[in-house]
Amino acid sequence: AESLCLPAAAPTSRRGHMWANVNAQSVHQQNAVSLMQVDMLQLGVLQTQMDNLSVQATLIIGFALSMWAGETLMPLLEDDSQLCIWKSWYHLFFASVFFIFVAVCISCCLIIVSIVSYIKQAAQEAALIVSTGAAVAVTRQHLNTLNYYFVVAYASFTLSAVLLIILYVGLPSRLPADTAEHRLSELSGEGESQEGWGSELESIVELFDGTFSITCLDPRNPRDNAVRDSWGAGIAAANTLVILSMSAWGYRKFLFVRQSYKPLQLLSWFVTYQTEQKQKHDAVASLPGNRRSRIDSEVDSTDTSARGGLPTSPK
Repeated sequence: AESLCLPAAAPTSRRGHMWANVNAQSVHQQNAVSLMQVDMLQLGVLQTQMDNLSVQATLIIGFALSMWAGETLMPLLEDDSQLCIWKSWYHLFFASVFFIFVAVCISCCLIIVSIVSYIKQAAQEAALIVSTGAAVAVTRQHLNTLNYYFVVAYASFTLSAVLLIILYVGLPSRLPADTAEHRLSELSGEGESQEGWGSELESIVELFDGTFSITCLDPRNPRDNAVRDSWGAGIAAANTLVILSMSAWGYRKFLFVRQSYKPLQLLSWFVTYQTEQKQKHDAVASLPGNRRSRIDSEVDSTDTSARGGLPTSPK
């Protein structure tokens, strides 16, 4: 009887082992699907953050361009306006810095909007074709860089607004009396009185104490015209250089982002990235509890090795 029971036990054991393997594979597949769903949710959150960043950058572009509008620039550039920038070296200095910061602000925002529009498409394609974990990780890295660009753009916009207020209300609206009187004496010819010049040129006025002041430069003075033309060309050249430099930098950044989403480049980077995250996780795991709780937040949530498994990628 015992010899008849032994052959029947072997098939039962093999079937049990087979069902155990099937259950293990099913659990592993379910875990992989769950991780993929979590990664897709994270990718959706990152894309929402990029959408918000792009909208804010677009709004800043509109406000920054309004600083270059005619209603803002006309009082600053007219040579007979009390707000003109040609009247002294410190007016020219603040105006030059103002124009440069506006150019930097607009350039950074344009870089953000352009790169975000590409990342939204490339990240979805990489998640479907290459790996969801790799797409989330590289998108998060790019989002950190875009946040840095936005901080630069926001700081430039804020400084531009402050400089515009300084140009409008913070600087003297007229030249010092001695400078105005010296220019008036240079313009005065023989047989012509200072009162005649003051009445003919409305920008030069005589104060109650007998001194003279001028709103901006005198358009009849060749030296003033040369200063205005040279500084105007310098400011225009500086802004053009800033815009061209930022455009070249943005194009270089765009090429880097496009290269990072290519399948081979993405997988190669993700392997290195996972190794670094695994080392961080092991280092945190070896620390005491209090210190571990402070450093554990530095480990990226896309590190699937810390969650117990690696994301599946097509072979």
